[in-house]
Amino acid sequence: MSVTPRRPLQEVLDEFGPLKSGTTVSASQAEGYRGKLPDAMVDFWIEHGRGQWRDGLYWICDPEPIMPILHTLFAGDPEFDSARMVPFMRDAFGEVSIWHPKFKLITLKMNLGTLTTTDITTHVIEGIPPFDDDMAVAAAVDASVFDINGWVDSTTGKPVFDAVRRRLGSIGADQVYTMAPHFRLGGDGAAKDFSIGGFIEYLGILSQMGSFAFERYVDPKEGGRGAFGHLEAVRTIGHDRLID
Repeated sequence: MSVTPRRPLQEVLDEFGPLKSGTTVSASQAEGYRGKLPDAMVDFWIEHGRGQWRDGLYWICDPEPIMPILHTLFAGDPEFDSARMVPFMRDAFGEVSIWHPKFKLITLKMNLGTLTTTDITTHVIEGIPPFDDDMAVAAAVDASVFDINGWVDSTTGKPVFDAVRRRLGSIGADQVYTMAPHFRLGGDGAAKDFSIGGFIEYLGILSQMGSFAFERYVDPKEGGRGAFGHLEAVRTIGHDRLID
């Protein structure tokens, strides 16, 4: 029995509609990323532009303004080469999704000071063939926009986005919800702790707040804690080991 191939990113369009607060991307600008980013995302930019879903919780973003932050953050790292990274999505709180030809998806959790990698082009799910790069980048978008709630209050375990947006209003493509007192400096990350600030400026501050750790997922079958496993720090970014 033949299976009709899914069109990358069509599922999120079917569910949430076209991007809002959108900006168009010229074919020449988009083509500059061909070969650095899966064709599915380049083609999506040309057809749909960049913009947001879920009232600004998730943004298909312009990579260019974020790159100086990545160059600074990953300078001298023995494994991650920022020159091969292309950020393509971010959330309202500063988490950034990055494409890398080797690691595939890099998730940079700026507020936590951590990053993880996910390569679903090699992880075989029973009955489903491995994804190609086009479906892998689409799956990263789908997983966020469909399932993830953005920043979660550490004391209540509840997502704060709706409460923050009701109090402060929506953000634009160059804005983010900024946290003070910050979670990494002892704050709770509660809804009341957020304001609206510049997206790139906030990333710059967070990138200098302290060291970032590369974390790996430990499956329960490999000794991971709990029913779903856990994340453990492997090393500090910029070093080949964990640095206190």
